[in-house]
Amino acid sequence: MPRIKAFQPAEALDHAMELFWRDGYAATRLDQLVRRTGASRYGLYATFGGKRDLFLASLERYSQAVMDPMLGPLQDARASTREIRAFFDRVLGLIRRPGAGRGCFICNAAFERGAIDPLTGRLVRRHFDRVHRLLARALANGRRDGSLPHDLAVPACADHLLGVAAGAFLLARSGMAIGFIRRFVGMALRGLKGLS
Repeated sequence: MPRIKAFQPAEALDHAMELFWRDGYAATRLDQLVRRTGASRYGLYATFGGKRDLFLASLERYSQAVMDPMLGPLQDARASTREIRAFFDRVLGLIRRPGAGRGCFICNAAFERGAIDPLTGRLVRRHFDRVHRLLARALANGRRDGSLPHDLAVPACADHLLGVAAGAFLLARSGMAIGFIRRFVGMALRGLKGLS
């Protein structure tokens, strides 16, 4: 007779994601994952594979549950300067939430595992490439619709804005006050005429 899963895999994945996001890969122990998800060791391994597989699945879940809504304003093919500002408002909104000291799970994974785990590195790069592509399209639209200067260097500005978003999360993870991070983001946007 097949074993009956005594836990909900989607809910367990959300709990695992929260643990990895807060504590990182190395500091998250298997017994914590078992306790937090309500699964047995067997159930976790049978459903997700090992700890690394669960970590990678958690990164994918974070991308869907947290990043997709955050990137929402930029998803429209006609997104422009207003949507870039809305994206940064969402970044700051996430940072202001309780537990915001976690930063961005994808940025955290980049620092902790990106250089030593090829699959983590690939997921991180895919995420950054996606954000960069959406920012570049919105900047190009802003240049086309006249809300940004026509000579704006779109690739360089997209590089800059991606760095500002990642930097805001890094500052949050390091415990900097929201006022400091808000000024950091505001100054970066003011540096691009049309985004202030």
